Amino acid sequence: YPPNLQQPPLILPFEPGKVWSFSGGPHSAWGPDGALAALDFAPSSMSSGCIESNQWATAAAPGKVVRVGNGVVVLDLDGDGFEQTGWALLYMHIAERDRVALGSFVNTGDRIGHPSCEGGVATGTHFHIARKYNGEWILADGPSPMVLDGWLAHAGDKPYEGTLVRDGVTVVACQCGSFETHISRTSSSP
Repeated sequence: YPPNLQQPPLILPFEPGKVWSFSGGPHSAWGPDGALAALDFAPSSMSSGCIESNQWATAAAPGKVVRVGNGVVVLDLDGDGFEQTGWALLYMHIAERDRVALGSFVNTGDRIGHPSCEGGVATGTHFHIARKYNGEWILADGPSPMVLDGWLAHAGDKPYEGTLVRDGVTVVACQCGSFETHISRTSSSP
């Protein structure tokens, strides 16, 4: 990819006013040893483990839904119908129930589906988001870092560790769901 590659504007991928946990810092986008291109978010809940959630993962940017199934939703941000060209977003662990349909066009903030444990290894209800450019994973903390509503992703010493930082505020990734992991989108975002 070009050295001056800039990600398109992306929002936090959930509805405004809802508290979520930043449950996974940069880690493998796909498979056990893949590029550290993904972040995880878990909905607030009184129970742990794999439980049904009515919270919504949303489109971080406008695009065309070019792949769905087995917990996966892929948005093609340039709308040409191919996730191998331009920017694409991969969502993982999206429940089949109420999941967006293949071929749909979504706008920023539109509902994609509910977080779950579907599609791969998961210890609790959450969703995973990663970026690709021209079919290649883009590191969450790399030359073109992942930025969601101004929150800049930073990797930790190990996969799943890390932070999101914006305006001097730091949110620490942890599967524990503690206060330090809480993040929410304001209604001023699209």
